[in-house]
Amino acid sequence: MSIKIAHIATYCPQLTLSNDDLSKVFNIDSDRIFQTTRITKRYISAPSELSSDMAVKAGENVLVKSRIKPSEIDFLIFCSEGFDFIAPATSCIIHERLGLNSQTGCIDLPYGCSGYVYGLGIAYGLLKAGIASKILFLTADIPTKVIGNDDLELRSIFSDIATASILTQNDLPGNTEFIFGTDGKGAYDLYVEKSAFREPLSPEFKMAANLKNGQMIMNGTNIFLFAVKKVPILIAEILSKNKLTSDDIDLFILHQASYFMLEVIRKKLKLPPDKMFINIGEFGNSVSSSIPLALYDAEQKGILKRGMKIVLAGFGIGNSWGATVIDY
Repeated sequence: MSIKIAHIATYCPQLTLSNDDLSKVFNIDSDRIFQTTRITKRYISAPSELSSDMAVKAGENVLVKSRIKPSEIDFLIFCSEGFDFIAPATSCIIHERLGLNSQTGCIDLPYGCSGYVYGLGIAYGLLKAGIASKILFLTADIPTKVIGNDDLELRSIFSDIATASILTQNDLPGNTEFIFGTDGKGAYDLYVEKSAFREPLSPEFKMAANLKNGQMIMNGTNIFLFAVKKVPILIAEILSKNKLTSDDIDLFILHQASYFMLEVIRKKLKLPPDKMFINIGEFGNSVSSSIPLALYDAEQKGILKRGMKIVLAGFGIGNSWGATVIDY
């Protein structure tokens, strides 16, 4: 049995952040920001808009698009690093807001950059075991809410975006293969300080940093080196596990972490530019939403079509990684 991504929908907040906006705040030329990031626009959630709010809107969009009734969903997976509460699970709150039935299982997946592939792996297990037949997989992150106002590097990269995928069994023969991995030594290369029990938020920090939920800290150099070293190996391994070569793959869609990072990976894999889809320039780094957003965007642009064989690879915060090959 293989997994099918039957439908995808997205939700982008109304507020955007352009290079011109950043140039006025930081007194730096907007073209310099573009040359450093290759990003033109980022999406910013409203002050009172949380991950769950965005996920609900993406969920509503995919249910309308697919003409699937809420009562037909038998499992909900919510991937985010910005939950409403420590408890209860935010997926339970989303469950009620979407009007799903009481027979629907719900689970939170606290993952970021590799979260979409991890969620696909969990969904595949549920489908193959017969526990679920129609899964709603939501991703939504709000990284801009944990970035300091004076942090040009992070403000110029990250976006708040949500996606919704309907996952079912594929009629095609064969199994969907996955590879997952973790190098916890790099966990503090990208983390949110003052955000939970180990480092509670203090009134002094809240006042000094003007951040209510902690502050993102990133060692960009270490993250870059980790990705450009590990990801080409990861992709070679998932191709080998599927007894495929890059020539058998129609499109490679990776986590949209950095334009320059993706270009280094592409060149290491010796892929032509048209075989790796890159859309970070139009959306920024949307964390767990970047892969499904790229799938949706590539399909809207006519680049991704049904029947294509694609490689999906997520990597980053943790340090964690995951890859799979999907018959789209």
